[in-house]
Amino acid sequence: MKRRILYIVFALIAGIVVYRLAQFTLSKFSQVEEKKVRKIPVKAVAVKRRDLVTRIELTGDIVGTEVVRVFSQVPGKVHSIRVKEGQRVSKGAVLFKINRDIVGMEYMLALVESPISGYIGEITVDRGMTISPTTPLAQVVSMYTVEAVIHVMEEKINLVRVGMPAVITVEAFPEREFKGRVYKKSAVLDQVSRTQEVRVLIQNNNLALKHGMFANVSVITGRTEDAVTVPVDAVFTEGKESFVFTVFEGRAVQKEVRTGITVENFTEITSGVEENEIVITLGHENVDEGSELLVYREDVDAAEEKTSAQKEKQP
Repeated sequence: MKRRILYIVFALIAGIVVYRLAQFTLSKFSQVEEKKVRKIPVKAVAVKRRDLVTRIELTGDIVGTEVVRVFSQVPGKVHSIRVKEGQRVSKGAVLFKINRDIVGMEYMLALVESPISGYIGEITVDRGMTISPTTPLAQVVSMYTVEAVIHVMEEKINLVRVGMPAVITVEAFPEREFKGRVYKKSAVLDQVSRTQEVRVLIQNNNLALKHGMFANVSVITGRTEDAVTVPVDAVFTEGKESFVFTVFEGRAVQKEVRTGITVENFTEITSGVEENEIVITLGHENVDEGSELLVYREDVDAAEEKTSAQKEKQP
């Protein structure tokens, strides 16, 4: 009987020991799992130097630098038209002949010559039409230099200054960029649209740009070369302060930064972080100072994927 009681006591003690060991093991396992769960997944990139360019995007029209209307010095009827629209003419070339005969009198045909070298932009009369010295016969446009005429909204007129470079594109040549420079600003604003007329001068030596073309004009208002930059999504604010989270030895480090200009998807950092530091771009809202991180490098992983894809394509 006593031996049986001893067996029962030993069994109970053994059960308690096993239970405690199991509990201890589970506790340790849970702590390990908890530590694994604490690693917060984030996306990150390295701080890089870039040239940042600020610009204003506008639209306008291409016009010749010289657009001259042609008139006859005498009244009469249009005897003949010697040119066609789009034709290149030299200064002094005969454009029209005018029959100025009056009943009872006979005159030689009057010649109407081009006042400048350029292209016939428009012919506004027909053969046999009666004209006077105030009737415009045609338009001659000089196209070796052209202007892009744009209109800048009132709140942006102080951003555009004479001498600023500009990049111009037209639908006829979507892959080509033409270089220009702001050379003239109107002294007044249009009272209806509240815009200021600005003219951009463009060299057009190959005559690709035509009078009347619609143009997209990008006026470059500023340039910062070799700026320390981070993606816009890396910067967050608390009150008037700006911060980023950097990654150091697998943990998050919060740093206060000063920002400069923002261009497209990148913000200039004037102080607070340096080139090649790693900043969190996605997931920083879940991160605190010192948090353990599971880091996905957008720049490195994307480059590796591209390299792998190129290798797979090679024979």
